Formats: sequence, structure tokens, C-alpha cells
Amino acid sequence: MHKIYVIPTPIGNLNDFTLRSIEILKSVKYLFCEDTKVTGKLKKYLNLDLQLISLHKFNEVSRISEIEKILIKDDIAIVSDAGTPTISDPGQKIIHYFKKMQVKIIPLPGANAITTALSGSGLEFSSFTFIGFLEKEESKINHEILKHLNSDVIICYESPNRINKTLFILNNRFGNIKVVIARELTKIYEEILYDNISNLIDKTFKGEIVLLIPTIEIKNESNNNLKEHIDKLKKLKIDNKSIINYLSTMKMFKKNDVYNYLKNSKY
Repeated sequence: MHKIYVIPTPIGNLNDFTLRSIEILKSVKYLFCEDTKVTGKLKKYLNLDLQLISLHKFNEVSRISEIEKILIKDDIAIVSDAGTPTISDPGQKIIHYFKKMQVKIIPLPGANAITTALSGSGLEFSSFTFIGFLEKEESKINHEILKHLNSDVIICYESPNRINKTLFILNNRFGNIKVVIARELTKIYEEILYDNISNLIDKTFKGEIVLLIPTIEIKNESNNNLKEHIDKLKKLKIDNKSIINYLSTMKMFKKNDVYNYLKNSKY
């Protein structure tokens, strides 16, 4: 069988397309894309002579047999509307299937909103976790954030219609922490804001958004909240064991965190 090229497309500025990507797109006959209308503009811009075939989350599995037939005689390329295919975009099921079939998969480097936002955020980090699009329910969002506190930065995608609700949920659970909102990356109205949630929550944001949450902010805020709770309980003459059980039972804090704080404090 022939090869499958996984090609990132610019996330806003078409001049970010790599020369190698253009060269490969000019060499293939079939381009599988998330939205043929969106990629049609790219086809016209680059003056490409190839066939566009839709590949989105609703038809990805059904495209496998068609791709198998094409790969017998030709290479194909896969793109998404913007950024890298398979990263919160279609392509994972196709790549997973054909990788098992020993088809050669050739991924190209290129535009990606995650690393673009990170590099311009001003945050210090040695590790990060990307969790894609957040769930809608408050409990699931909180659980997802708490699950990844070992990373220095938690990154997710968010829509302009939901960002304020998400900020409200984060503020409600973790306090008025600082976060980074990166929007319209590589475009004319690019904006990267690093501020407390209270200064961001009432703003109107347009365009695709990358939300970056420095976990040190959550840890510091959590320690401050823990101290406040323990101080209040201590004033009521409640013993350490009861404090640990009370705070952990209410799921406000982890039992070990409460225990270690009491152990290392004046209490």
C-alpha cells in the first residue's frame, strides 16, 4: 500500500504553511479534509490540483474502505480545518486503523494552537497536559483539572460562547486564580491575556480560545483556603482527627493534604 501524509494547516495565517507541506499537497491526488469548503479556500490559495474528500467525526469510520482502495495505487493526505489532524480533530480512527495495517504514516510538523499559546504565554513550565475540549458539567470539569495537578500547566480548548461559564466554574472551585487566555492566534486580532479570573470573566471574547491553567496557582490558592478552613474549625475547639474527616468527607480537600498541613503547622 501507499503512504498517508498527516499535514498540519495554519491556525490563522496562511503564510505559516511549510514548504514541505505545499510540496506534498502538490504531489498527491486525494486530500481528505474536515470541511471541503474550508479546505477549498486553501486549495485555491495554493493552486492545488487534487480531489477533496470530506473526513469528519461523523464519517471517519465509513471512509476506511474507500481509503483502502485508494492506497492500493496512490498516496493520500489528511488535513483538518486548522492545526494538526488527530489533535482534537478528525483523523485518529483512520491513523489507528492503517497503522495496524502496516501502512506507512508520515506526520509533518506544523502549526499547532497548543504550542503556539504556550510559547507566548510567559509561563514557566517543564511539563504540561493537554485535555482537549472541557466537559460541560461543573463536576466533570473540576475532576479533570484535579486529575492533572502534577503538570505545571493544564491546557484546553474553549469556545467564545462557553469561556465565561468555564471561568465561573474555575473561580467557584479554585478561587480567583490567574489563567492565560490565548485567542485568535496568528491572526490580526491575536490576544494573549494572563490575569486573575475576576478581571477576565466579564469580557467578550471572539474566535477560537486556548485556555492555560498554571497549576501552581491552584495549589497556592488551595493552601490558602485550607488554612482558612482549619483556622475556623480550630476556633471551635475541634480536634485534628475530626478536622481531617470533616474536610475530606466534604470532598473539599484530600485527606493527606489536610493531615500534612496540620502536621507541619503550629497546630
